[in-house]
Amino acid sequence: MKKSIRVLLSCLVSITLSCPCLAADSLQQVLAKVAAAYGPAPGAIRETGKTYSTLEGEGSLLRLYKFPDQFHIAIVYAMANEDRTMVGPRAWNKKERASQMSRGAITLQAARVALPWSLLSRQSAAIDRGSATVADGRAVRLVEFALEDALRMLVDVDPETGYILRSRGIYVMGDSAVEFATLFSDFRKEGGRIHAAREEQFAAGTKTGYSFIEKVEYLDSMPDSAFAPWTSAVNGDQAASDRTSVALWTLSSTPSDLPDPDTHSMR
Repeated sequence: MKKSIRVLLSCLVSITLSCPCLAADSLQQVLAKVAAAYGPAPGAIRETGKTYSTLEGEGSLLRLYKFPDQFHIAIVYAMANEDRTMVGPRAWNKKERASQMSRGAITLQAARVALPWSLLSRQSAAIDRGSATVADGRAVRLVEFALEDALRMLVDVDPETGYILRSRGIYVMGDSAVEFATLFSDFRKEGGRIHAAREEQFAAGTKTGYSFIEKVEYLDSMPDSAFAPWTSAVNGDQAASDRTSVALWTLSSTPSDLPDPDTHSMR
């Protein structure tokens, strides 16, 4: 009888270890689940909602993204504004040319809004960092990809659903590195695509705020003028640039003189 039990247990262990359904998916299989969960990339994205900053309090949030590389974010707080824009290799912070650090922050913000397509468009160079267990006990798959020479992103993917549960932007400055993390939750379907309605932001391990995405619009396109209309002034059309700026940036008032630290403002 004991021998029979040992033989049975041995068979069960052998079957368990050899069962292909329990084997870890390849990176390609994981990314295929991500693509299936979120659907095809739209031409552009418009997000609106509320955000709360530990420094500035509550604010209204607008994000615009046009594939492949145009981005704008505007946040209006009671005493300060955030106004950042990226068009290809150029970036602005409150309509002034962005510093290197600010440019990295804007690049990270843009890639995060465009998830998962910012990952899927780079999947040929993505690196499989294996599996990990998150705070609630779930297993996740870690995938890394580069955004710039000094900036890379790590995402935690739920291998069952294909949902992205966390992103971590790691900015390297000399011998040090700073991590900006966002936790995604409250997944909802909009326009046939999945998005996270709640985001929690962290900088260097410290929670800096959270955001509620109240509305997401997946659009076929968006006019280029929605991003950096004031730059038309370099072509001598200052008046047209000013009129367009007033029309398009009604969410923002005159920039505040209060500090806008790049290491904190990563909505």
